[in-house]
Amino acid sequence: MTNCYKRGGDFRRLLLGAGSLLMFFCGVGCTEVDDRLGETLLPGGQRMKVEVREFTDEVQTYLFRTDSIPSSRLGHAYLGRMVDPEGVFGAQTNSALLQFLPVTLPYGEDVEGFGFEPIVDSLNITFAIDDIRGDSLLVQSFEVYDISTTKDKLTRDSLYRANFPIEEYRGEKLFDFTHSGRRSVQARLFPTAAGRQFIDRLVNIDWETYKSDTLFLEEFRGIYIAPAAGSPRAGSVWAASLASSGLTLHLRNHDSLDVTAIYDTLAVPFLFTDQDETDARTGAVTEWNSVSIAMSEFDYSEHTLGELEVVTNGFTDTLPTSPTQPTVYVQTMGGVGTYLRFSDEFVRELQALKEGDDHDIMINQAMMRLYIEGGESVPRSTLDAAVTRLGSYRDITRVTPISDYQYSLEAMQNAQNASTGGGEYKLPYDGYFYRGTARYQLVITSYIQQLIDGKVPPVMQLGPDVAGRFGFGNSTLNGTGSEMPITVRITYTIIDR
Repeated sequence: MTNCYKRGGDFRRLLLGAGSLLMFFCGVGCTEVDDRLGETLLPGGQRMKVEVREFTDEVQTYLFRTDSIPSSRLGHAYLGRMVDPEGVFGAQTNSALLQFLPVTLPYGEDVEGFGFEPIVDSLNITFAIDDIRGDSLLVQSFEVYDISTTKDKLTRDSLYRANFPIEEYRGEKLFDFTHSGRRSVQARLFPTAAGRQFIDRLVNIDWETYKSDTLFLEEFRGIYIAPAAGSPRAGSVWAASLASSGLTLHLRNHDSLDVTAIYDTLAVPFLFTDQDETDARTGAVTEWNSVSIAMSEFDYSEHTLGELEVVTNGFTDTLPTSPTQPTVYVQTMGGVGTYLRFSDEFVRELQALKEGDDHDIMINQAMMRLYIEGGESVPRSTLDAAVTRLGSYRDITRVTPISDYQYSLEAMQNAQNASTGGGEYKLPYDGYFYRGTARYQLVITSYIQQLIDGKVPPVMQLGPDVAGRFGFGNSTLNGTGSEMPITVRITYTIIDR
């Protein structure tokens, strides 16, 4: 497969006097053609030349933990337990703190309450499951806890992380339920004594509370859902869209004239949604004030990563004097990530290219390639499980990207294209997984230029891309000293003064 990538704007600035031919031939480089194409067409008086260098095994690889990545208001809840069947990525447990708001009032705003002498039949929970990994036939047990009102109120403007200290917020146990992860299953919540009191509050609180999101969230801080202690470890983890997931209160009320007769049957919905919505007719934004927090725990014992966790002091050995890893990993949901350090020799060679008073240098393209361990012969299941796209970060805990991976620009451009009917925009950074060659390609041109100029440190962190940091995917990559180590291919232009 031939893949072409557009160069960045810095290259155009370099070639203001060189004419359009060089801009065309060097501005677009294909991975299976000579990157020096067009060099013979350069005007002789400009004294320019294009060079290509490829560096192999000059990137030192380590592992680090990503358990403090932001995980609030993702639009999805991730729940369940599963164990990596390959014995590499350990056992994981996913839980969620969810807030809920009433969607509709049963009799409108003019009639208060749920009718005369309401009888509660049940409180059910529904998850709109988008994706699932693991054994979806295995029924898992879950517990639902209240969120204590003694702690500070959770706010939509705050940032919460995958290692959120839930023990500080968790109140009494309210309900038990079971779920296999099958789609469109409505599960009944079986209440404890505290759960019955919780339902009673839902039915009998002051009606003004139902009319105000602020008052409602003051009264009901949310619920915490987690797999029960005795639930199977090797089950499944599933993702549920919060926009279509929530609670349903089923109840009946009586006829006020004949108190022995049932007057009406009600189903009152509450949504978990945490995303703003836009009215299709008016364009007005409906702000949902509720918050969600996705949490995850990993147990690597008796797995490959468990052995590495011990020898790397909990994945903290990333100093230049630390031993490098020939096999590295990228895991979603706050697991492990890959720490890259460009060798001193690599940096010296790049900086030597620009030394001297007789020439200037500009990086046209820098492409880094990382290979799946096992190459093209890896099992299909490994390819299927690979992280779809890698993100490159200066600080993954703050989601601070390197200059080439400006994910916010990509998101804003796609939001604008969606409103105008435009196509999908992708950063020249690339970062996607290519199944045919079992590798990732990252265009890091701006970063390498900054590295040459001494403006950035020679390190970066690799993790899932921002959109997929909470999702499903695990990648095993070749690192330093492996048979197919990381390569960096740099195309640059030298201009003699």
